[in-house]
Amino acid sequence: MRHALIDAVLAVLAFTGETSDHLSELRGFRTRDWDQTFTWLHDAGLALYLLQKLKNKNATDVLPASIMFRLEKNLAANGRRVASMAAEFESLNRELDDAGVRYAAVKGFSVVPQFCPDASLRHQSDFDYLVSCRSLPLAQSVLEEAGYVLTKHKKNEIVFLKRSAGTPPPTDEQYEAHAPHAVELRLAFWDSELHGVALTEPDFSVDNVVVHQWQGIAFRTLPEEDAFLLQVIHAFNHILTGWVRLSSLYEIGYFLNQRSEDTLTWERIERRIGDNPLLREIVVVVTELSAHFFRAPLPSTFGIWASEVHPKARVWIHNYARSWVFAKNRVDQFSLFSAAKVILFFHQQYLSSASAKRHLLWVRLLPLGELFRRANSIATKSSTNSGGRWQRLKFALIRLLFHVTGGLRYFWEVPRWRWLNIANSRLLSSSTSTSPTDLTSTQRSESTIQV
Repeated sequence: MRHALIDAVLAVLAFTGETSDHLSELRGFRTRDWDQTFTWLHDAGLALYLLQKLKNKNATDVLPASIMFRLEKNLAANGRRVASMAAEFESLNRELDDAGVRYAAVKGFSVVPQFCPDASLRHQSDFDYLVSCRSLPLAQSVLEEAGYVLTKHKKNEIVFLKRSAGTPPPTDEQYEAHAPHAVELRLAFWDSELHGVALTEPDFSVDNVVVHQWQGIAFRTLPEEDAFLLQVIHAFNHILTGWVRLSSLYEIGYFLNQRSEDTLTWERIERRIGDNPLLREIVVVVTELSAHFFRAPLPSTFGIWASEVHPKARVWIHNYARSWVFAKNRVDQFSLFSAAKVILFFHQQYLSSASAKRHLLWVRLLPLGELFRRANSIATKSSTNSGGRWQRLKFALIRLLFHVTGGLRYFWEVPRWRWLNIANSRLLSSSTSTSPTDLTSTQRSESTIQV
């Protein structure tokens, strides 16, 4: 993976600023550079967005011919996948309606066009529905009759897969219509027990829906202000989990770019946030990450909110966010000394006690329970398929290396993290003593030490 190429791609995708120089940079990369970065682009969800941006700029010639061919092939395949999933989506909605299920479709097709100009540019792997608690058994029955099988049942989330769905396909095949998709039924979107962060989620309700029109399909979804907050909470959830698609931040940036001057929209969002300081901070943090990577414009409303963001969170954004996003953060990817676990510096800022922070480090740096369960599964499963058993063993070893070396990277970074925050505290103290009447603007512009 070429970090210089990724930097150029992010600059081309930026919502503000001139891109001509960065387009010239892309021209300088060879086919091998693109091949090494291709998987990352698809995992980040940015490959097709990049292709469309280059088409809009009449600059597709900056890509090597073989890379352009692959991206065009992926775009065409994803167009067919979107058409297939749209038909399935319409059918499911009709069956849910006929059964009297009280629901709202969220994420997925509902984000077009507010967060994404064209559904064929984003890879969709599931349908998400917010359902009322009383309608949940009925919704489950509808999915089972439609050929879906229950695969995961958590407190606020139930996941179904088609019976024919197999293992996740290789990178280029994920866009094919036959690639598996899931259906998620949600009662809520934030899991305080999972993250240890006591966020009071907005009251997303199936009683507060609007009818959304897309591609001739009419379906129930949440109002725009709720859709924005849901996208932010979804991104923050993945950030704390350890891996987030950059396309999530890109799509939030697209919304910001479209609505940055729409004061009515931000007034509605502000009313929905209400007196919830943690939710307000999460909104600022996620949108600042979008601005950090894609130069998304931030509404003026955020000026006052930004001054309330935890200083250590902003130190992390400016000094670790880039290396963390570029890291191989998925446990199924081979990586030595990965930066994946530096997210724990950020996560700890939202825990209320020292014991909660210690517990987080214990379960995330080396999750022995998970590793032992997988090792026991491999040891006890008798199988004549030695190849399959070797594959399971290989994946278990990759997970072990991921956790061990990622943990070593975390401890390696501890002295630097402490120094950055000490330096930042001194800078804030100095700024306070020299300009006490303008603390908000000082914090926004100077409160982060970058190394």
